[in-house]
Order: sequence, then structure tokens, then C-alpha cells
Amino acid sequence: MRRFIWMLGALALSLTSPAVAQTPGITGELEQSATTSPKEKTEFADAAVAEIEGAVKTVENLLGDAEKEKNVEEMECISRKLTPLRALFEVSRQSSNTMRLSLASNDGVHAEQEFRKVAVALTKAREFLAEAQACTGDTGVERGDSSSTVTETSENPIDGDLDILDIVVSIEPLGSPR
Repeated sequence: MRRFIWMLGALALSLTSPAVAQTPGITGELEQSATTSPKEKTEFADAAVAEIEGAVKTVENLLGDAEKEKNVEEMECISRKLTPLRALFEVSRQSSNTMRLSLASNDGVHAEQEFRKVAVALTKAREFLAEAQACTGDTGVERGDSSSTVTETSENPIDGDLDILDIVVSIEPLGSPR
């Protein structure tokens, strides 16, 4: 587990390249980081760590519900999201602490790097939370068969059975095996 956390930390560190600044969701945090005060960076990191911890608890509850229902498919899907989410929590917590130490010692470059790791971890945690919720169909979209009805209107006249295509669309939750 410790090795996994280090690998995830290395991944987060590698994601702090300029390309990360183009990623939707963290662009604002990274662009503002240059103008934020140490106090604002600390407040952001605290809020991010708390949000990630909340996401971990939410996904743990989803896993508990799936276990009660003995839904093996959901349990496996949620577990695949929970493991990296827990690692992101640890990375963000450690980065937040390191950022504080760097700010205290006036090491702005290192503090900025740790701040970026927290911002990336938050974005990834939000993605894993959404994917875990999709495992249970808890995203407002129900799993299963979907159908549509086409009706004739004056703008879209139906001249016969040849005008209607028989299309079947399978909707699967994010992260489900294909």
C-alpha cells in the first residue's frame, strides 16, 4: 500500500507540468495560485483535503450499501474507485502538510509545487467520486434498458416504416467492464 501511495504521489508530481494548467477544473486554482497569499493557499488545501476525505467516506458508504445488498458487480466497481481515492487523500494530506512547512520556511517554489499536487488530487478525487456513484447508478441516470419514442410532427413527417431506424443504444455506467 505504501508503494502505491508513493507511485500515486509520483504521478501527481508528474502532472504538475504546464499541461495540467490546461485541465478543466483545476485551471482556475492553478492560475490563481500565483496571486494567492500563503493564508489562501492553506485555506484552499484545508478545504480540498476535507472534500477528498468526504469523498472517501461517501464511497465507503456506497461500498457498505453494495455489500449489504450482496451486489458483487457494484462492490467490485466501487472498490476500484475507493482504493485510488484513499491514496489521493493521503497524498493530498501529506502535500498540504509539506506546503505548510514550505510556506513557513519561505520556500515558495516547493510550496507552489505542493499546492499544485493538492489541486490535482482534488480534481482526480472528484472524478473518482463521480465514477463510484456511476457504479451504483447514483448519478441521476438509471442503469438498464432505455428506449425512445418517435412521433410524427409537421416538421418531421413519417412516411412509413422505412423512415424509422431501429437503433439500440446500450448505456453503461462509467468504469464498467466491457
